[in-house]
Amino acid sequence: MGKIKGTLNRRRFTAAVAAGAASGLAMPSVWAQSAKQVTFLLDIGAYGKHALFYPGLEKGFFKDAGLDVRFEAAKGSADNVVKVAAGGAQFGFCDTPTSMLARAVGAKVKQVLMVHYKAMSNVVSLASNPVKTPNDMVGKTFGAAAGDAPRVALPALAKINHFDVGKVEIVTIEGSAKPAVLASKRVNGILGLSAFAPVYAEVIEKAGDKLVQFEFSDFGLDIYSNGIIVTDDLAAKDPKLVSTFNEAMVKSIIFAVQHPDEAMAAFLKHNPLANPKSSRAQLDVAIDHLMVDEVKKNGIGPMSAKKMEFTLDIVREFFGLKGPVKLEETYSNDFVKPGQLPA
Repeated sequence: MGKIKGTLNRRRFTAAVAAGAASGLAMPSVWAQSAKQVTFLLDIGAYGKHALFYPGLEKGFFKDAGLDVRFEAAKGSADNVVKVAAGGAQFGFCDTPTSMLARAVGAKVKQVLMVHYKAMSNVVSLASNPVKTPNDMVGKTFGAAAGDAPRVALPALAKINHFDVGKVEIVTIEGSAKPAVLASKRVNGILGLSAFAPVYAEVIEKAGDKLVQFEFSDFGLDIYSNGIIVTDDLAAKDPKLVSTFNEAMVKSIIFAVQHPDEAMAAFLKHNPLANPKSSRAQLDVAIDHLMVDEVKKNGIGPMSAKKMEFTLDIVREFFGLKGPVKLEETYSNDFVKPGQLPA
């Protein structure tokens, strides 16, 4: 989901990726060549934004492509990329900066289909004491989990918007405590992801206030977020499998954009404990972060070299890239057709 777990604990992340590399990053070629059963690893446990993918199961897009796809969940993008690199899943839904960081320490993975074209890093606050722009953060206190993507990206946002990040106080809180901490007014705002704003909004409205948010991407930090990753080995040895999976996935995403209620019904069938109201709102957020101008021009899936280069530059300067990474190693448009859009 865009969380860069382990970014603030680089030793563990680097060690995990290195261990995966040492054990052999590539899947056995016979599997990649012949098997139609594949695993798609979500970034974390399924929630509303992932409803984009469930029409693929319920409407038969994967089945029609000759694929038996099993959905599993990782414990964040850092965990996702380690497992995909080590052959634990053929396809992963992973944050782009995290896949770049992993590549720098030995994980031969790349993005092959973008989904969150607009990153979801945001700041939420109360309407009674709003924080509407990055510069409004100066002199105030914000809560964030230790590995939150916006916490790591905050210095980049500060540089682009010319404010002193040293004058912004960040206190570490658990992710599950964010809504309550905000509602209690112990902080001026919360660093998080837009996909969780509907959950926060419900809590805040019960407390008699309203939620206000701004997104980093609207203030110059417009980088790629979550997309589909595969290993270099799979891309080289079984390009047809990668292309086939991507084609079915794009059909699923297009269906979800055109028929969000049906997509939500498919999601809830597989995740019956999810809250229907907030899950539906989270799907809307996912669609908003997908259907940007770039997609309307080029279709769902392909990535821009210019924006990917900007993303890599941000990762190099602010995210602590540990080794050399070439732009052409981070992504490929060879496995997705251009121009695929909802009718």
